Amino acid sequence: MSKRKKAGLSPGSIIFTGQKQLEHPEIISLEYETEIVKNINLDDILNKPQSLHSNLWIDVHGIHDVALIKDIGDHFMIHKLVLEDIADPSQRTKIEPYDMGIFAIINNLNYDVEAKQLKQEQIAIFFTKNWLVDFQEHPDDTFLPIRNRLMVEHSRLRTLRCDYLFYALLDYIVDCYFLVTDAFDAEITDLEEKVHLAHTEDLINRVYKIRSNLLKFRKFIYPLREEIGKIKKLEGSCIETSNLIYFRDLEDHITHITEIVDNQRELLNGIKDLAINQTSLNMNKDIKWLTVISTISIPILFLTGVYGMNFKFMPELEWHYGYLLWWVSTISIICTLILYFNRKKMF
Repeated sequence: MSKRKKAGLSPGSIIFTGQKQLEHPEIISLEYETEIVKNINLDDILNKPQSLHSNLWIDVHGIHDVALIKDIGDHFMIHKLVLEDIADPSQRTKIEPYDMGIFAIINNLNYDVEAKQLKQEQIAIFFTKNWLVDFQEHPDDTFLPIRNRLMVEHSRLRTLRCDYLFYALLDYIVDCYFLVTDAFDAEITDLEEKVHLAHTEDLINRVYKIRSNLLKFRKFIYPLREEIGKIKKLEGSCIETSNLIYFRDLEDHITHITEIVDNQRELLNGIKDLAINQTSLNMNKDIKWLTVISTISIPILFLTGVYGMNFKFMPELEWHYGYLLWWVSTISIICTLILYFNRKKMF
């Protein structure tokens, strides 16, 4: 549904504006403590008083079911503006504090090597000290590695609250960003190896395609660095002071990624300039050869033109050795010009 259909509606109206990625939403619910991690039914969660929940993680795949988003929002008293943003997959990257907790919009990114395309999935997360709910746009189980870590007995994820779980989710997504930069590195290295061999037009088209993906990637990671920086200034009980060091480390990782992206942009610009210069160099070589050939041909054409005139009184026309002299003169001129151009290193 187009976002234009939201025009005129009151703020907080929950309308799905994206493309349906799966038929029915998939929900994975985990309630965990130091000793126990177990799957629980969503109906049991919604029927249980919120105050009785221990550490709770609800992982929702699919954001097209507006009724489900509203039910979860009503149970956990999530602000309507947050629910509106969850159903809109075109939101910008952000981390915002609310009375009940902290809301984050982040993007999971991966690079399709075959299609040469950067793929993006919006993930919305709302969490408090004791519970965390995330909404993934696509059906793939993005946070399976985090859930596997949670299953490990005495893991840090079990012993700490949901603010650390939030950090673990962000950290995993940022680690995936490093995989994207590695894929870009491989593409750029391949371009550097082929810049002297590949057809220049095809190579420049590849450069522009990678550059477009890189700019799209940059659009997502730069705002995330600023939003992570805000976490250190948030006041409240959602994030433990002892866990702020993890978010500072995460901010350093994102800064590192932005530096890598900037360097990759510079490399791409260098490859593009080199490819254009290679085209100009090849054109100059062609023009040089044409110039040499034209210069050698001019005296030959001149002699041919002179002795091809049909004037009656041309003494050389009746000379017995005239034809031989023409060839001797022509060959001498050609050899002289070839030696001259060779000395000038134009061959």
